[in-house]
Amino acid sequence: MLRSFLAGLFLVIFSVNHADGQSIQNASFEEGFDHWSIAEDVRDAVAISDDAAAGEASAKIVSDGGHIAQTVSIEAGQHYELTARLKGKGLLGIKVGDRIYFERLSNGRRWKPITVKFNAGEATTGAMFISFNGGTGRFDDLVLTAKGAQADQTLSANVVAKSAGGTGLSADLPPGGNFDLLGWNLSISTDTDNNGKSDTISERQLAAGYEDERFFYTGEDGGLVMRSPIYGARTSTNTKYTRVELREMLRRGDTDIRTRTDNGTPNANNWVFSSTPESTQRRAGAVDGTLDVTLAVNHVTGTGEAYQVGRFIIGQIHAKDDEPIRLYYRLLPGHERGSIYAAHESKFEDDDRYYVLIGDRSNRADEPANGIALNEPFSYQIEAVGDVLNVTISQYGVERASTQIDMTGSGYDAPNDYMYFKVGVYNQNNSGDPDEYDQATFYKIKASH
Repeated sequence: MLRSFLAGLFLVIFSVNHADGQSIQNASFEEGFDHWSIAEDVRDAVAISDDAAAGEASAKIVSDGGHIAQTVSIEAGQHYELTARLKGKGLLGIKVGDRIYFERLSNGRRWKPITVKFNAGEATTGAMFISFNGGTGRFDDLVLTAKGAQADQTLSANVVAKSAGGTGLSADLPPGGNFDLLGWNLSISTDTDNNGKSDTISERQLAAGYEDERFFYTGEDGGLVMRSPIYGARTSTNTKYTRVELREMLRRGDTDIRTRTDNGTPNANNWVFSSTPESTQRRAGAVDGTLDVTLAVNHVTGTGEAYQVGRFIIGQIHAKDDEPIRLYYRLLPGHERGSIYAAHESKFEDDDRYYVLIGDRSNRADEPANGIALNEPFSYQIEAVGDVLNVTISQYGVERASTQIDMTGSGYDAPNDYMYFKVGVYNQNNSGDPDEYDQATFYKIKASH
C-alpha cells in the first residue's frame, strides 16, 4: 500500500468546476497564494514573483523543501493532463489515490511548458503540487484538462516524491539510494560473528546499498522499512530489547575518527549541547541539533505483558550512558489510533519524566480521539538547544502537539558527555509471542546541526 510524506501536505479540499477544462483556483497566482496549501515549515522557501509567463505574478520556489499544494476534483476513470509554464528548475505533480505522478525540468532561462499525464482510477480528487528541484523555479498558468476515458494512456512517472528537493523515493533503489545514509550506522537483531551482540552495519555499507528483506529494506512506495522482531541479538548486556535502529555518525565513513570519544572526551563523531563548557564544544563534531523525521507505523506487538504491548521507540537522543529523550509510539490492542509520548532520563533522578503529546501512555487508556492510526504518515521534530528540548508532532502540514523539556540539572552539560540521534524501531516488548514484531516505514530522516 503506497504511503508517502506528500500525503501530509494536502490538508484542504477546494471546490472546482467539473467541465472538460477542470478549474484550478488562483491558477496564475494573481491572488498570491490564496487557495494554495503551504506547510508552516517551508513558508520561507516559497514566494510570489512579478516575473510571470502571463499576467503579473507567478509562484517562485526558492530553496530546498519548497512546495505548495491544492486539491482538485477529478472524475473516476478519466485520463488527464496537468500543465503549467515553468521558468528555471521545478517539479510538477499530483497525488491520485495511492499513486503520485510527476514531471520535472532542470533548466531553462525562458518559460517552458511542463505536462503531467495521469489516470484518475477510482479517485474523485487529486492533490496537485509544485516543488523545488535543485534550483529556483517559477510556475504560472496551471491547467487541468480531462482527456476522456479512451485518450492516450501514456502516464508520467509514478514515484513517491519527497518534499526535500522533490527528487523522489524509488521502489527500485536500496535504502541508501533514496536516503543519505552515510551519516548513520545500523543495528539489527542478528549476531553473525557470534560476539554476543547485535550486528552493526557501517555507514559505508549503508551508503553502498545494504538491505535485508527481514529487517531493513525499501518498501513498495520507496519508503525505508525497518522491522524489529521482539527476540534476537541485542546491542549490549544492559539492553533488554531488540532494535533495528539507525545511529547518527557525524564522521560520515571516516574511520580515522573513533565512534565515541578520544581519550574519554567528546570527538568529531558526536555532538554536544551548547550548555557544555566551550572547551567541550570545540572538541565535538557539532553543537546542538535538530532531527526531522516523517514515518508511518505499520505494525505493533499485540501480545505480552500489559505494560509492553503495542509500544516502541521511534526516535531518541542518546548520550554516553543515558537518554535525554526517547520518543514512543503506542497502540493498545483493540484500538485503531495510537498515542505518542516522550521520556526524559535525568542522571540524578531515579524515575524518568514523561511528556504526553497525543493520547495517553497508560496500559488501560481510552482510545485517543486524535490519535494516529497504523499506516498513517506523521512527522516529528526534536530540536535541542542548550538545556532545552522542543518536541513537535505534525501531520497534514499542521502542528498536532508540542512540548518542551527543560534539562537543567539533568547532568547533560557535563564536559565528558556526548550526544547522537537515533531513528528506527527500538522494540519495547520482550514478553510477547515469538512471531511478534514492530515495523515502521520512514519517508524523511534528516539530522542537522
